[in-house]
Amino acid sequence: MLDTNTVYDYVIIGSGFGGSVSAMRLAEKGYSVLVIEKGKRWHDDEFARTNWNVRKYIWAPRLGAYGILQISLLQGVMVLHGVGVGGGSLGYAAVLEIPTDETFATPAWNEPLPWGEILRPHYETARRMLGVARNPRLWPADEALRTIAERRGLGHTFRATDVGVFFGEPGKTVRDPFFGGEGPARTGCIHCGGCMVGCRFNAKNTLPKNYLYFAEKYGARILSEREVIDIRPLQSERDGARYEVVYRPSLGWWRRPIERVRARNVIVAAGVMGTMRLLLTLRDVKKSLRALSPRLGERIRTNSEALLGSGSRRRDVDYSRGVSITSITNIDDITRVEPVRYPDGSSLMRFLSAPLVDMNAGIPERLRYSLKWYLRHPRLTLDMYVMPGWARRSTILLVMQHADNRMRFRIGRSPFTLFRRGLVAEQEPGYEIPAQIPGSHELAREFAALTEGEALGNVGENLLNLPTTAHILGGAPIGATAMEGVVNERFEVHNYPGLYIIDGSIMPANPGVNPSLTITALAEYAMSHIPPAP
Repeated sequence: MLDTNTVYDYVIIGSGFGGSVSAMRLAEKGYSVLVIEKGKRWHDDEFARTNWNVRKYIWAPRLGAYGILQISLLQGVMVLHGVGVGGGSLGYAAVLEIPTDETFATPAWNEPLPWGEILRPHYETARRMLGVARNPRLWPADEALRTIAERRGLGHTFRATDVGVFFGEPGKTVRDPFFGGEGPARTGCIHCGGCMVGCRFNAKNTLPKNYLYFAEKYGARILSEREVIDIRPLQSERDGARYEVVYRPSLGWWRRPIERVRARNVIVAAGVMGTMRLLLTLRDVKKSLRALSPRLGERIRTNSEALLGSGSRRRDVDYSRGVSITSITNIDDITRVEPVRYPDGSSLMRFLSAPLVDMNAGIPERLRYSLKWYLRHPRLTLDMYVMPGWARRSTILLVMQHADNRMRFRIGRSPFTLFRRGLVAEQEPGYEIPAQIPGSHELAREFAALTEGEALGNVGENLLNLPTTAHILGGAPIGATAMEGVVNERFEVHNYPGLYIIDGSIMPANPGVNPSLTITALAEYAMSHIPPAP
């Protein structure tokens, strides 16, 4: 419980990349900081040993599951996103890439500012803080991907990924190697493939080991297992407080008492899904922030992603070894692909697999096609859903583009919300996001042929005809006025002084690579404009 008489200089909602950077930099500058996070705080040895431990891996609190991954199925898109103290860093693949010069040259990345140029020094700061290193080991899936790139005349674009992992002596714990001994001790990566289940071996550079570690060291307080449900502007700024933040326990669904804290400033950093759900509700339902821009919820992007894969029929090759994502390459001018893995024994995500459906058809026809496929391929169906060893045999292909397609979010009702109020996604005319990314199915089949496997899709795209992403972005466009954008160029919300949005919602465009480093750089940029505490 907090002292209700305390007024914090900054209350930060969410502890992912935007919230963690903000918490550290503000505490470092002498401000009082409170971080409110709906997920749990995890120690390394508390992460699930495999993702079959649903209660520790999946976030579904009403079902008693309090894990690090939330799967949100909306009318319009399927989204995988992170939960917990450290946000998406707990279950991300640790890939920390800078978008290409070609990406930064696109019009969307130059509105209203040339973000590639502006973010350059902040990328360097983010890389240092997150401990970026080049992955030192390649594996069979990487060699297959290299072959595909070479066949397409793009072999020169293939390389190992830049990742936030400590590659010391495998399994050996040493004094902090990143911050001159001021940070926590670390242990060398053992290449077990477990990054996305939660690194139990102290090797992955999650936010609790850098930004959040120092935020607390500088005096920030983190309140976990609390969900913010309201932000109320105060009529009289007693003690300098401008906002009251209302929250309640996030675990379970009964006896959740309401709590409140006052703040001079508020930073909303709950990730796109959390930030959009909260702010759209406060504008359109509760009316607490009724003056939020009409642009709120627009320019939602999926990084133009596809999640496909291959299940190898070979039993003598282990595709589960390595960090979760080990290499990256171009397969055309705007498309990049990475091979993704889960550790041996972590086969829960097999239930998101589905046959590839190459047709422009509705859900009933897709279901009929898939049923016929299952009946015609009983052995493959058993391998896909029943037989042990799925993680050893399978490679997920993460396909990303910097193509400028987008949709919008609103509060509405649909079968996916069980006809209660919730987020609904709609295509933005002229910028529609296709469920099937051009060229992705051909890539999956080529990869499968090289690995003696079967090309696979996912439930969202291939059965429900929905775009599917692990990197939802946007929803808070940047503009000079409330009619042009939700936030200004320093990410302060129009019409609400002292209220900021700093997470993937402010991403200017699709980066075409994993976005974590760019969100971190955007947060560093925002914090660079806030002066030290008086």
